[in-house]
Amino acid sequence: YFEEDFPHQNTLREFVSDQEMFEKIIELYEKNKVENHNVFLFGVTMQNHGGYDYEGADYQQTISLNGYTQEYSDAEQYLSMIHATDSAVKYLLDYFSKADHEVVVVFYGDHLPSLNSNFYQEVHGGTFDTIEEQQLKHRVPFFIWANYDIPEETVDQVSLNYLSNYVYRAAGFELPSYNRYLDDLQKTIPEVNSVGYYSRTEQCFLTYSEAQREERDALHQYQCLMYNSLFDHRNRNAQLFPTAAD
Repeated sequence: YFEEDFPHQNTLREFVSDQEMFEKIIELYEKNKVENHNVFLFGVTMQNHGGYDYEGADYQQTISLNGYTQEYSDAEQYLSMIHATDSAVKYLLDYFSKADHEVVVVFYGDHLPSLNSNFYQEVHGGTFDTIEEQQLKHRVPFFIWANYDIPEETVDQVSLNYLSNYVYRAAGFELPSYNRYLDDLQKTIPEVNSVGYYSRTEQCFLTYSEAQREERDALHQYQCLMYNSLFDHRNRNAQLFPTAAD
């Protein structure tokens, strides 16, 4: 489903709003419910996408920043959009809390918004020189919610590559072979991203060039598996990656 599949009756900054996106999710759920079909939906929202200098009629600023050394209109626009998302998420969860079928909702951000660098430095109180500080710019919140009883948990240390395992467990599904591998990898490498990884041995973030022994070997094996999955189509491991690559 793409932009033309939405009615555009509730846009924000000329983007399909999160509210309209969630209404489409509910519509598809209802459509599949009639035939008692299970449904998996992966939605990428656009409402909060940059840039943050829009001045059209379908935007109203609701968040203002005070007490800063300069004006940050881009941050105010982004935060106003996030505020609108809060209301839309409440609408979505209120609906599915009363749904007939078991439903799991996973909500996360895929990257930091591109805002004035001075804003980040003023909020943080520094220039993000160390790898520990750089990791702060790669952290986004997420939640997994279900309309049935699942164990409450606060996850202090995780990266996006492991998120699917938490979803499988919340849904009561057995982990596939590759996810069992990720489960084992997380015991050695609890966090990994484009900047570096968290070292259990050193109890801090390191760059990949600093990895030693077991951690270096685990990262190298992971890199090889990623290559096999994404690029090595002729020799792709069918046990770990049973879905044929296009």
